[in-house]
Amino acid sequence: MDISKKLLIVTFSIFALFTVLLITASHSILLESFSDLEEQDTEKNTGKIEQAIAWEIMSIDRTARDWAFWDDTYDFVNTLNPQYIESNLDGNTLYSLDLNLMLFVNKSGALVYPMSVDLINETVVPVPAGIMEGIDSGVLIAHNDTDYIHGVVLLDNGPMLVVCRPILTGPGESPHAGTLIFGKYLDNSYRMFLENRTKTSLELYTLNQEMPPDFQEAFNKIALGEKSPFIILGNERVAGYFALRNTTGEPVAIVRADYPRELYEQGEKTLYYIYIFLLISGIATGAATKFSIDRLLVSRLITIDNFLKKVKRDKDTSKKLEMEGEDEIHRLSKGINDMLFSIRLAEQELRASEYEKKFILDSLEEIVVLRDPEFNVRWANQAALKNRDLLMIENKEKALNIPVNDREISPGLQLPGAPIWTDHEFTSPEGKTWLLRLKPICGETGNIIAYLETGVEITERKKYEIELFRAKQDAEVANYAKSEFLANMSHELRTPLNSIIGFSDLLHDKVYGELNARQLKAVGNISGSGKHLLNLINEILDLSKVEAGGFELHYSTFWLADVFAEVRDMLFPFAASKGIKLELEIEKDLPGIYGDRERITQVLSNLMTNAVKFSNENSCVKVKALQNNNFIEVSVSDEGIGIAAEDHDKLFKPFSQIDASSSRKYQGTGLGLALVKEIVQLHGGAVWFKSEVGKGSTFSFSIPLHV
Repeated sequence: MDISKKLLIVTFSIFALFTVLLITASHSILLESFSDLEEQDTEKNTGKIEQAIAWEIMSIDRTARDWAFWDDTYDFVNTLNPQYIESNLDGNTLYSLDLNLMLFVNKSGALVYPMSVDLINETVVPVPAGIMEGIDSGVLIAHNDTDYIHGVVLLDNGPMLVVCRPILTGPGESPHAGTLIFGKYLDNSYRMFLENRTKTSLELYTLNQEMPPDFQEAFNKIALGEKSPFIILGNERVAGYFALRNTTGEPVAIVRADYPRELYEQGEKTLYYIYIFLLISGIATGAATKFSIDRLLVSRLITIDNFLKKVKRDKDTSKKLEMEGEDEIHRLSKGINDMLFSIRLAEQELRASEYEKKFILDSLEEIVVLRDPEFNVRWANQAALKNRDLLMIENKEKALNIPVNDREISPGLQLPGAPIWTDHEFTSPEGKTWLLRLKPICGETGNIIAYLETGVEITERKKYEIELFRAKQDAEVANYAKSEFLANMSHELRTPLNSIIGFSDLLHDKVYGELNARQLKAVGNISGSGKHLLNLINEILDLSKVEAGGFELHYSTFWLADVFAEVRDMLFPFAASKGIKLELEIEKDLPGIYGDRERITQVLSNLMTNAVKFSNENSCVKVKALQNNNFIEVSVSDEGIGIAAEDHDKLFKPFSQIDASSSRKYQGTGLGLALVKEIVQLHGGAVWFKSEVGKGSTFSFSIPLHV
């Protein structure tokens, strides 16, 4: 079997295997991708339906707020004024509001005025028993001024959206006079409205109904707090589910929205097209590869074989093998020709040798130029000819600083037996930098008979040298900052702090005599504050741990007021010495923080210490804490010197201080705010500030309630 047939079998075997593997991988990967896209699309569309119901509750709530915060409603629930009924509660009120239910309940929980209608049949109906049970049990009653009750109530006629608001004279204005209850059935009419709006099919089952298996499976998952289910109903339909919850947040009903599997079907069709394309591509590629191999390899090998047979038969070494291309076969043919040329006459060998030398010089990327004593070009390789600016005599006079026109050559260049290379740099108009080297060639008598010039482009190397120099400067600046930091640490903090801790512990242990209770507490505060500050000093290197990814947080739940009390006690002597008052404003019902208590204490301590340090005497430092969505925001405000706008960018940078001189008024390491930023960001929060010279500063940070 010749090589052509072998290549045919090998080529098509390889491409057949490759095509099968590619089709298998495409089927597995792409079909799974389409399934994921189908699930994402279903969840997205189902979420829109769930959001539509949430918007309906919000719409009912807006109406309830308007009525509940109305002064006339407040008077009506106390007096049952007939004029209010005549003006506002006529037979069309619920129809205009698109509500099935409006109930007025006084503060004692008694229903004082009910309104209940059937919107479909346009008839007055009794108040559902389930609503009355909710009123009697207090589930649907607002017990304080801020209560907001909403959810789904299961009734005999079906689930109803219910919103309850306390009746006030205005938003948040106490005391409330009772509860206003609005309700709307999730009946077939409303479901048809949602179906028309969302272009989908909806089904609803409640907890007190027997559910189909898929509804029951989805309901169980939602009840366990799992992700909203996605279930494939068959080859043609797919469904998404979401729960409706009662006023206590428990799921009491489940809604299914099903959609045609258009996306998945389109994916399967796309896969079939891909399979056909891959199959055709594999066949075409195999055929093209076989044709290319025959043309580029097999046919050329046959040509070489025939040429060698002819040379052997004719014994004519003057023949030359012509082979196109720049590949191994071409180099093989060139080797054959060189072998034939090597047996020719010596003159031909010499010409061939000279040709090879010229070829080598021309192939170099470095420039090589030979100049006569007048500095004119005698010979140049291809690299030099491509950069003709390097050959001009005028440029050489400027670069070398050699007065060529006067032919004044340095005496050192004329000494025989002592060739000297002269190096210089030259920048071409294109912006390239070259390193040029010039060497005189001397004759036997010592006179210069020529100049040899070489050159290599060093543009990238020059850029690297500049970058290296800048990096060296940056390293020196960083080293200076580190040295300054370590000096401040050892001189300003460790030595006096160790002394304070030691003597305060001796006093607390009554080594120097008895102390009363207040004195013991004060000395204990001194020792505790000193040890806490020493711990902070020892943890200054936490900044480097953060950058290296080795900083760990230890989470627990704690109260912000406890942390503030701890920091306040620690800073009290310092603040009292300046006559500064420490105040705390914590929002009512502020939940506990889930985070690293020690680190949050460190953050608050750094900010309050800075506030006291930079405050004017007899002023006030205020700490405020409030809840903003899922975050707790803490701000520390002072009435001190403030920070100029041009110095704002220096804050939160390690080892950076606004006044970095050795004679600065306020001492410190410059790490406090940098650590504050890193600790808060590790908790998932943020830090910000505002400041004005002479008017004080406010530093704030936020911590998420849950990780």
